[in-house]
Amino acid sequence: MSSEKIPDQNPESLSPNTETSRKPQPVTLDLLPTEILLQISGEPGKDQDTISAEEFKGLCLLSPLLSQVYLQLYYLGDNCGPFRQALRSANVKAMDRCAQSGAVPDTTWELPESDGCQCISERRHTHHRPIDELLESVYLGKVPIEKGINALKWLLERRFDMKEQKDQAWYEANTHCDHFPEFLITMLSKSPDRTYTEGICQMIKLVQSYGYSLPFAMNLDTYWHLDERDRLSPGLVRKPLDEALRSHCPPYFIEVIMQDYIRRRVDFSSIHVVPPVFMESWAGKHKFVYDYTWTSLVFTQGQQWWKFTNLLETAWGLFLDLMDPSTNWAEQYRGEASDILEQKIKILAKYGILNQIEEEMLGSIVEAMRSMSTPTKTSSITEVTDWDAQCCWDTLVKALRPYTIDWDVYTVDNWTSGEGDIDTWDDAHRYHRFIIDREWNPYEMYHNYQLQNSHTRPMLNRPWGSKGVARGVDGRWMDREWTRVVHREDRLPPCEVKGEDEDGDHPLMICDDWRLPEWIHGQSYREIEKVVSERWIDLYVTRGIVPRFP
Repeated sequence: MSSEKIPDQNPESLSPNTETSRKPQPVTLDLLPTEILLQISGEPGKDQDTISAEEFKGLCLLSPLLSQVYLQLYYLGDNCGPFRQALRSANVKAMDRCAQSGAVPDTTWELPESDGCQCISERRHTHHRPIDELLESVYLGKVPIEKGINALKWLLERRFDMKEQKDQAWYEANTHCDHFPEFLITMLSKSPDRTYTEGICQMIKLVQSYGYSLPFAMNLDTYWHLDERDRLSPGLVRKPLDEALRSHCPPYFIEVIMQDYIRRRVDFSSIHVVPPVFMESWAGKHKFVYDYTWTSLVFTQGQQWWKFTNLLETAWGLFLDLMDPSTNWAEQYRGEASDILEQKIKILAKYGILNQIEEEMLGSIVEAMRSMSTPTKTSSITEVTDWDAQCCWDTLVKALRPYTIDWDVYTVDNWTSGEGDIDTWDDAHRYHRFIIDREWNPYEMYHNYQLQNSHTRPMLNRPWGSKGVARGVDGRWMDREWTRVVHREDRLPPCEVKGEDEDGDHPLMICDDWRLPEWIHGQSYREIEKVVSERWIDLYVTRGIVPRFP
């Protein structure tokens, strides 16, 4: 009888202690001494060649006598394969049975190069530990979130390794690690529903309660390999707070993040020039590699121990929660997103992380959200239109515009990867600041959003039509004609006008100094679209300028 014919049968069910209903039929293998049986099958951990765990299971199911010989070998087979399967299904009872047979090592399983790992990690996993097997199954939706929580608790109680994977970039520059895998935070950003989100938050709280920290920074390797322009675009989660401020994350998750600061006795009102030792360890170091034609530059540098949260990026996340159908979260009632953000502001204020102007800026976003009369993806009977989305984004941007006169707020995160970090030497820093990054452009953010939206992109009405609109090698859609204008690739030729100077009349050369208006001056996105379109017509239709670049 093969194991495939009775897949649900537990090999232990045929042990002499439980077999009472029928007498086993004689089997030839039963007559062989145990020593001979083990020579035939091999013993996991002792012999190089053994039969598989499934074959051991098949032998166990043949008779109680064979079950006595092979049951433990079944659990040890295939590098404790049954334990791995139990993890994948978050089956705590099966995990207990493996433990009773001494087959629950804190081991690793090698993964094939192709289709071996479906975790969302910065670097593809080459192997999996027990925690990785469990998280992957939870992420893929193969097990209910409740079972995932119970299985995680089982692993924590038995002190299984919960730290970041050894094959991630962190270990290229750091020998220590006290934070759990970034993947667990990333799973929050991919949450399909509220139940799943709540479950992941509970898993994070559970791991933290056993002494592990949340990752201080995320996706560092990805960030430093991005083109500089791509770093000024939303989408990459760089720290847990970025995700915590999204509407789908419950307010108490802010407190979970704060606990990691509290255990380090951080005073958010204090400022430091020399990084505190406990923050240096948490922030860690990063290995930078710069390849040049003639040489390579490799150095390891401590990462910034302070954090900036760009409120333009925060506002963009809230915009997606309200308007973008591709995000899974939606308000259960009109105004829920603003209520959630207001609760989070109160928690941040309670922990002293906000100064007065930061609290005012966040409060201004709440007021802007409540003032909106445009349809959202919850209130709209049909799909949200591009015009509705524009109005929403313009409203959120308008809420931040008054604060750009304060250069302590309207600033840049000028921490660099240069060795020694010259740009921030001797600067005093708070542990965290909310800023409006002046290198970010809300008009460009919305323009890129339009291009990536498969419903909006074909409907864009611009004088150049679909000319130059194409998908790049990275899969993102680009609009070449828009870029020509906005980045001032082409200009009008200089012209002469009559002028005067001390020596008499001399013509003056007037150069084309056209620039796209800055967002701080108050134009809406629709007004910017009009400005760009008029400039394109002036350059390439009226004046017949030949583009300098393809």
